[in-house]
Amino acid sequence: MDIGFRHWFHVLGTFVFISFSSTYVLAKEVLFVHPPDGWRLNFETDIADIRFLEYFPKGESPRTWTEMITIQFIDNTRGLNPFALANNLRARFVTGCGRQIIRGPERFNMNGYLAVRLYVECDEPSIIEEPSIREFPRHEVMAFQIIQGRRNLYLIERAWRGRTRIVPNSPYGRDDVWGWDGFWHNIEVCDSEDRARACFGFGLLSPEEVTIFMSQEDPALPYGCDYFRVLSILPNTAQAIQPTLVVPLKLDSGSFGRTNREQNLISHLVSAYVANIPVAVIVSMAGRALSNIFSTDAAKARRDTNTIVSLLVASGVTPDRVHQALNADCPGG
Repeated sequence: MDIGFRHWFHVLGTFVFISFSSTYVLAKEVLFVHPPDGWRLNFETDIADIRFLEYFPKGESPRTWTEMITIQFIDNTRGLNPFALANNLRARFVTGCGRQIIRGPERFNMNGYLAVRLYVECDEPSIIEEPSIREFPRHEVMAFQIIQGRRNLYLIERAWRGRTRIVPNSPYGRDDVWGWDGFWHNIEVCDSEDRARACFGFGLLSPEEVTIFMSQEDPALPYGCDYFRVLSILPNTAQAIQPTLVVPLKLDSGSFGRTNREQNLISHLVSAYVANIPVAVIVSMAGRALSNIFSTDAAKARRDTNTIVSLLVASGVTPDRVHQALNADCPGG
């Protein structure tokens, strides 16, 4: 058995092919998955109700890979249960390895969507050896995340294999049993018409995400909050979406748009819009511009942000692609 699961296999009466994608749009629903830097698309296909893509690090191939990321989009008209699908995957490893370590399946809520995780380590997999390959890997790790969309099941896999357990890219022994934690934490499924719900891939940041970015800014606002509002430029979901650009903006005294720095900012935001890069502008205030009166400073932040919106629209940005969110932690926010 090929524990890498690159070939067809049978799950719950449905033929399944594992796949990967950076962004996939289905009606209002968008899946965001970001490969590590330097990885490349190796294979892409659509077969019946399944879409499949496969990524490898640069220099690796289907016959010589040590790491692989795949994702599958299953048109779930038959009502497949993500937990049952994970249990089916788990059962395959029980019978296909000389020694296994299995964690999960584990249910969790991912931004309002039901999701399931499964992590497996396999030593001495049952592999049909091919004469052309000198030595087969004897250690494999597979981590799966299955997300129940409104119509699709999204099955994401990250895999590693090696001849020995102790190599630089091996996930064994990491504090996070998932390993590769940044990859998993950046996966999102979002509704393109739900602007009230956070979605980093659309430039709609959660309060926690804004706090992470603003924690690097100094000084903080003196009102018990770190910023006034977030101005988001949303992507066109009919096109490929690039990774989100976050811009912490500290307003100066005076009206916005008079300095070269502020004019250059508008140019950069318009360029991002044209390239379909979502943008989140976190609006705060420079220390020299603060009045230390919340109502006065908040009113200036509102006026300047509205000026930014007007300048963007005058430069060709569609008004319905612009969204503002107030900081609920600010007084009166």
